[in-house]
Amino acid sequence: MGKRHHSVTGCLKLLAGLTTLGLLLSPARTVRAEGIGDFSSYLPNLSSYVQGRYTAPDTGDDLLSLRRYKVMLDGGPQDGFHYHFQFIYKYNNDSSTDNAVYMQDAYIIYPFNSDFSLKAGQFIPPFGLERFQPDWNLYFVDRTDVTNRMVPDGNLEDSFARDLGFQGDWGKSGWELSTGLFQGGGANDGLHDNGPLGVVRLSYGSKGSQGPRQLSWRAGLAGSGRRDVDLNFSSQLPGVNKKLTSHFSGQDERLNGFVEAGWWQLRAQAEFFRAWYEPSSGGEIAAAGAYGQIVWLPVKNVSLGLRNEWFNPDVHESTAFPSDEWTVGATYDLPWLPLRVAVDHGWIDGGTGPSEEWRIQVQYFLVKGLKLG
Repeated sequence: MGKRHHSVTGCLKLLAGLTTLGLLLSPARTVRAEGIGDFSSYLPNLSSYVQGRYTAPDTGDDLLSLRRYKVMLDGGPQDGFHYHFQFIYKYNNDSSTDNAVYMQDAYIIYPFNSDFSLKAGQFIPPFGLERFQPDWNLYFVDRTDVTNRMVPDGNLEDSFARDLGFQGDWGKSGWELSTGLFQGGGANDGLHDNGPLGVVRLSYGSKGSQGPRQLSWRAGLAGSGRRDVDLNFSSQLPGVNKKLTSHFSGQDERLNGFVEAGWWQLRAQAEFFRAWYEPSSGGEIAAAGAYGQIVWLPVKNVSLGLRNEWFNPDVHESTAFPSDEWTVGATYDLPWLPLRVAVDHGWIDGGTGPSEEWRIQVQYFLVKGLKLG
């Protein structure tokens, strides 16, 4: 515990120092040495935001938490070699990843041309849609539980849905293809002979013509496969026998289909997930889930949304506690401050009976895209 405490303290000091340094340097952003040329574009840009959350369930205690404090560093031109680092700290979320600083992202991207780029480091494998929508710009307080459980590294101890690997991205004429090969054990947990994890995602879409009432859309499919030596899938598969899931060895395959669309003041999206866990010995576990949501933007800076999601951790097992959840949510972005207020209310029908809860989240960008140097 002592080592972990010192690590947390040191990282917090570093993050606070970077944020403070960026604020101190902000008046001098336009003062740059002549003759440096493109080198200045590789100096990091600093962004940082904080989210505080209040959760009020119908049973149990209310919870006031620091949901996320993130610091991000980006450098390099987007049409050339560039890099990204992201750190997170959480407190009082009733989570195993509370009270410690973690590096979530650490990757580089090298574009070979306007159509193809290579990505390497620690990042989210290309699987799903909602998982790639930033948490600071969601229409609801949080992502769906089914997404968090069904992406390859979701709810996998302290992985934060990330993994270590390489990925190629290609896009042309509305088509997008991503393929990746990863070590397979999730981020922040070292190498334990798991993997490799292979992931592929293909999608097609159209942004439509110019104008607010034009239809834009994208639809796609993703698949993954992995060799498992000792992975803890118990949080992905609640209600399934932990003797099978907490030290899982064998292989798992996953399938995802998604669609999103926007027209005028409406936004809609849906995803379907299916996963097959095949242990070295014993029967197959087959999980399935989906969600659909529609959001209305009645006026500038306001969104109103309705979402339904369902999840079954094992369609072969009647005692696996499938769940069904409805959520209504609203967000408001203050026009004079980088502050967002989000409120939602959820009704959950799960294996232990129906329940509901209110969630209120306040988000504030401390600094956004500030050049350090």
